[in-house]
Amino acid sequence: MSVRSYWAVCGIFMLASVLLFAAGYMTMMTLVVFGFIAFGLTFMGMMCVLPGAVSRVTHPEPVKVETMAIQPIRETPANAFHVFKSA
Repeated sequence: MSVRSYWAVCGIFMLASVLLFAAGYMTMMTLVVFGFIAFGLTFMGMMCVLPGAVSRVTHPEPVKVETMAIQPIRETPANAFHVFKSA
């Protein structure tokens, strides 16, 4: 559900509450029902907005890395690391 449709649902909800109040049908039971609906709309709005705010992905520019050619080993590993073999 997008943010626009969430605002549309909230607008319809507010319009319905104003119309019921103006017509004189806003009883205590109707207020309780509208309170539950408003509570649900609050959390529906959080579920609508928060994932988009948290998962915004930015793509960094690729970094060019200089590569070096692999050189052949010129010494044996025993001499290169100064490891002495026993006789």
